[in-house]
Amino acid sequence: MKLARNILLVDDEASWLRTLAVTLNRLVPEAQVDTCVDSRQVVNRLSVGDYALVLLDLTMPFHSGEELLEMIRCDFPKTRVIIVTGVNEVDTAVRCIKNGAYDYFIKTDNVDDLARTVRRALEVVGLERNYLRIKESFLSRTLSQPEAFNNILTCEPALLDQFRYLEAVALSPEPILIFGESGTGKDEFAKSCHQLCCPDAPFINVNLAGVGTDAFELQLFGQLHTHEDGQVSAQAGVLHQVKNGLLYLNEIGDLPLEAQAKLVDVIEHKQYYPIGSDRPYPVNCKIITSTQNDLLALNQAGKFRSDLLYRLRSHKIKLPPLRNRTLDLSMLINHFIAQAAEEMGLDAPQQPGNLASQLADYAFPGNLHELKGMVFDAVSRSDGVQLNISPFMEAIKEQKGSGEAPQNILVFPKSLPTLAEMSNALINEAMSRTANNQTAAAQMLGISQSALSRRMTKEK
Repeated sequence: MKLARNILLVDDEASWLRTLAVTLNRLVPEAQVDTCVDSRQVVNRLSVGDYALVLLDLTMPFHSGEELLEMIRCDFPKTRVIIVTGVNEVDTAVRCIKNGAYDYFIKTDNVDDLARTVRRALEVVGLERNYLRIKESFLSRTLSQPEAFNNILTCEPALLDQFRYLEAVALSPEPILIFGESGTGKDEFAKSCHQLCCPDAPFINVNLAGVGTDAFELQLFGQLHTHEDGQVSAQAGVLHQVKNGLLYLNEIGDLPLEAQAKLVDVIEHKQYYPIGSDRPYPVNCKIITSTQNDLLALNQAGKFRSDLLYRLRSHKIKLPPLRNRTLDLSMLINHFIAQAAEEMGLDAPQQPGNLASQLADYAFPGNLHELKGMVFDAVSRSDGVQLNISPFMEAIKEQKGSGEAPQNILVFPKSLPTLAEMSNALINEAMSRTANNQTAAAQMLGISQSALSRRMTKEK
């Protein structure tokens, strides 16, 4: 069920159709506009094409607009209908709205209001289809395209839930925000989204760390320069280069406030102006952003715009740090051993059976980057038979020597909680760590899933 941006205009006046199509292509550039002058063809057009929205005249030969409205709402419930007609009658408008029309417009020369309503209707259809996609994905507990995640190794339930969520929202027209500590795999998730939504289109990664407003605008929008002799030279920005692909804006939290305002306009209006040009160009790409910063805290400190924050948070993916992925440690170590041996031209040593358990309490401040570095160092020190564990033990020793509190010691408040309060706190923490997966949470707490369910019911 692909999220459609297609619009079908139905009217027996060919000149009006052409005018409206040109206007909507200009004002709603993210949409694909088709026209139909014969009301008898509407059913067939909707059957073979996935249209998010139909703009429908009321007075036409063969089939009236009201007949078509009833048919569309009955047979194509995922398609919204806007009536655009010369019939200026309150009773007719009320009847159409009651029968399922999204809105009712009288034909005029001013179509700005109609264009705004068309964009809102497309957003509504997108939200409705996103909801259905997410619901179907989580109910099935399976992935339709598991190959898109071949670059990410995990068996952690919380991370597998993020796979399903990303697959569900990958085709949404709204941006996706990926946040997590450095080295948690944000870039790999962006690449997986590219495989899900537009694998044959470009993927462009723009790192925003340390980028100023002028450099951001030039890199994103490009520039047109008219010389004294009338010749025009152009420098294409990434919005032109990416076309219908995926634009990945890495470290969005480092973007200056003035540049954030430029990005808000791009997301809101789906168009941009190259520097030196007064002609808008449509934005047709998927936008993904990532950050290791707390954007809400930056917003409260006045360093991140509220309008951009809430546009980026339409779809959020939170990646767990490596210290919360103990089930993955052994598998990841073996993966990096094979990679290191191949790159160094060495025999792959064997991982000691207890290494993962020895690392279970290590904090991994550098996450996957740190683990990879440790393994590469260990392989270089190994004899080709057994993996040298010195780099891992040195890191554990440094952590203990730094004065950090051991990860497995509880710190109680001055006033001790009751047993019931501790039980509720443990259940809430386990559910949070497993992304509300009761089976995984029950395993973490050492009880059965049914026992956990009874305790949670009792809490309520």
